[in-house]
Amino acid sequence: MFNGLKSKAAWFNLSGTKFNFIFSGFLLLAYNIPFAQKLWMIKPSVLFIICGLLCVFLLFCISTTLLFNKYSAKPLSILLCIINSFVLYFMVSYNTPIDKVMLLNVIQTDVYEVQDLLSFRMLIYFLLFGILPSCLIFKTQINYGNFKSEFISAVKIILSAAILCGIIMLSGYQTTDDVFHNHRDTKYYLSPVNYIGAGLSVAKMRRKSNHPFVVVAPDAKLDKYWTNEKKNLFVFVVGETARAANFSLGGYERPTNAPLNKHLSDIVYYSDATACGTSTAVALPCMFSPYERKDFKIGTEEYTENMLDILDKSGYKVLWRENNTGCKNNCDRVEIEDFCTKKTCLDEILLRNFAEKIQQNKENTFVVMHQTGSHGPAYFEHYPKETEQWSPVCTTENLSSCTKEELINVYDNTVYYTSIFLSKIMDELNKLSDEYNVALIYASDHGESLGEKGIYLHAQPYDTAPDYQKDIPMLIWLPQDSAKAFGVDIACLKKAAKKPHSHDNLFHSALGLAGIKTNIYNPNLDIFASCKKN
Repeated sequence: MFNGLKSKAAWFNLSGTKFNFIFSGFLLLAYNIPFAQKLWMIKPSVLFIICGLLCVFLLFCISTTLLFNKYSAKPLSILLCIINSFVLYFMVSYNTPIDKVMLLNVIQTDVYEVQDLLSFRMLIYFLLFGILPSCLIFKTQINYGNFKSEFISAVKIILSAAILCGIIMLSGYQTTDDVFHNHRDTKYYLSPVNYIGAGLSVAKMRRKSNHPFVVVAPDAKLDKYWTNEKKNLFVFVVGETARAANFSLGGYERPTNAPLNKHLSDIVYYSDATACGTSTAVALPCMFSPYERKDFKIGTEEYTENMLDILDKSGYKVLWRENNTGCKNNCDRVEIEDFCTKKTCLDEILLRNFAEKIQQNKENTFVVMHQTGSHGPAYFEHYPKETEQWSPVCTTENLSSCTKEELINVYDNTVYYTSIFLSKIMDELNKLSDEYNVALIYASDHGESLGEKGIYLHAQPYDTAPDYQKDIPMLIWLPQDSAKAFGVDIACLKKAAKKPHSHDNLFHSALGLAGIKTNIYNPNLDIFASCKKN
C-alpha cells in the first residue's frame, strides 16, 4: 500500500527517473541553504556557488538512481524528508554543522535536554519541511519500467552525471583542491551526507566487539608524601559549558566571580586553558583519560582505565556526584550519587549530606561533582532568581530571538551562580580541614558560542570551532595548611598559571597531588610538580 498507490488515487504521476531528478533538486534547494552559505564563505563567487550546487545535484541524482526503486523510493524519500527537517532546524537556528561529535551528543541527550530544544519554530520546520513533502510524496504515483529498461536508464544517468560532475570539478581544479584539502568541514553542512556519514562513523566507533579492558597503570600505588597524618580530601568540579571569556578571574569586565573573593588568596586561576573537545561527549571522557587530546580516541573510554579507576585501586574512596546528563563512562566502576529527580536541579544539590558522607569514609577521598553550570539553551533555568545580577535576560530556548544583551546577561548569571556554588564547596572543605588536607580543582568541559558570527551553543568541529568553544576557565583552590602539607609553593603556582594549560594537565595533576606513583604519570603535565619544594 505504501509503495503502490493506484493512479486514480494519486495527485501526481511520475516516472521513476523524473521522481529521482525532482527529489534530488528538492533535497538540494530545501535543505541545503547552510551548505550554500558555507560555499559562499569559502569563495564569494556566483559561478563557484552554481558549479558547486550543480555538482551536488548530480551526485544526488546518482545516489537516488542507485538507491530508489519501486519498493524503496517512497519510504526512503519520506524518511529523508523527516530527518532533514530536524537537521535543517538545528543548522539554521544554531549555525551548527553535523558531524560524528554532534551525533554523539544527540544519542547521549536525555529527555530533559530534548525538552529544552523543543520549540514552536521546530514544529514549523517539521511541518513545512518534513510532513508536507512527505504527504506529497505519498500521494505521488511513481512508475518504474521493467528491470532491463531501468538498468539501462540508470547506467546512462550515472555515467552522464559522473562525467559532467568530473568536468566541472576538473575545470576548476585549484578551487576543488582547496575545498577538499583546506575546507574539509564543508561536508558537515551538506544534508543528508552529513548525518549519514556521522551515523556510519558513530556506528563504527561504538562497536565494542567485546574489547578487553585496557589497564594503563598496573603498577599504580599510593606514596604518602605529605608531611602530616591527615587524610586527603579532593573535590574535582567538572564545569559545564563555561567559557573563559566570561570569567572575571580572567579579566572579564563584569564581576562574575565576585562570590569567590573571600577565597581569592588560595585560588590559582589558569587564564590560558583549552578544552580537549567542544562537546561533553568528547571532552568529559578526555578529561579523565591518560591520553592527551592528540592521542585520545572517542569510544575508548568505555574499555580503558581512567583517572578514577587508578585512584580507586590505589586506596582512595572515589565518589561521583551527578547533576548533568551522565558521566560518559568515567564513573562506571566507582560509586555514583544522583540526587536530581526532575528536569533540572540547581547545582547546590551536589552538596547534599556532603560532610556526613565524607566523615563516614574516614579515608583518602576523591569526589567529582558534575554540575549543570551554564548548560544551554535554557540558561535561565540554571540559577535561582534571587542570585540574578544582570537583566533583562533571555527566557527562551530559541536563542536567536533574544537580543545580544539578554543572552549575555542570562549567561553571565549562570557563571555568577557557579561562583556561588564553588564558594560553598570551599566553605564545606574548610570545615573539614581539621581532619583532611583539602583541595579543589575546577575545569569546564568546553566553552560556548553566544551568537558570535551567528553561532550558538557548542560542538563545532574542533579544528574550525571558534575559540569561545575551546577556551575554558580552570582553577585550583589550595588552602595554606594543605599547601604546606603537600610542600607546594602557591606563589610558584600563580606564576606558572600564566602559561598555556589544557585538559591534558588534569590526569597527571590529580595523580601527582594524590600521591599516586605509576609509570604512566608525566610530571611535565602535572601543574603541581614544578612547584613542590621537595
